[in-house]
Amino acid sequence: MIKSIIQSIKLRFLPKREFYGLSFDLLGFTPIKHDLYQLALVHKSASIPCKDGVPMNNERLEYLGDAILGSIIADILYKYFPNKSEGFLTQIRSKIVSRESLNKLALTIGLDKQVMSNVNLNNNKHIYGDAFEALIGAIYLDQGYTITKTFIEDKIFRNYINIEEVVTVETNFKSKLIEWAQKNKKDIVFDTHEGGVDKVLRLPLFTSDVEVEEVKMGSGKGTSKKEAQQKAAQEALMRIRQKEMAS
Repeated sequence: MIKSIIQSIKLRFLPKREFYGLSFDLLGFTPIKHDLYQLALVHKSASIPCKDGVPMNNERLEYLGDAILGSIIADILYKYFPNKSEGFLTQIRSKIVSRESLNKLALTIGLDKQVMSNVNLNNNKHIYGDAFEALIGAIYLDQGYTITKTFIEDKIFRNYINIEEVVTVETNFKSKLIEWAQKNKKDIVFDTHEGGVDKVLRLPLFTSDVEVEEVKMGSGKGTSKKEAQQKAAQEALMRIRQKEMAS
């Protein structure tokens, strides 16, 4: 669905600016300021030169989209969890709008195939998440807050965000492991390195091993150093808890 929308946007910017009406209806509106959507896909490395000499790219749209997305997600969560604390809502929002989460979302909807860039995208995968935020900024400037909120809520949140999974999956394992080590006066070391490529996401793959008192306790892989370390820490915590229960 979203891939078709992006394809429609791409077709919108053919030399003759022809529009075949393929999928804009899926957005719930007909775009008016077409150039905004094109600009949302232009990374600064592929900036478009203007007559006044000022290069045009998606950085300003990204800045705006980041703020709009955060606001809308906060509103959705506030209503979705009427009895939860501010701390809980902040944590869940942070998970949803994290760079890692937005990067994967952009890849899932096919936005990565449309981004214009002159850098190695495999080593700058945050560009995809940036482009998604820029797209939100473009929709906001073109259609306003209400329609942008409807798009995020109906097309993105309901179809691509599993809120129950977001709530139940603990992501800060590294912090918890460090807290445990400090409390128990243990030395921990993370050994993280890059090697291989994720075949699904087509991104560099990182491997991280964590040692507790020079004993390997966990290992993890991910498309970022942070993700690999979190998985390694999660495995280490699981083994530590198993040992504590057995003793």
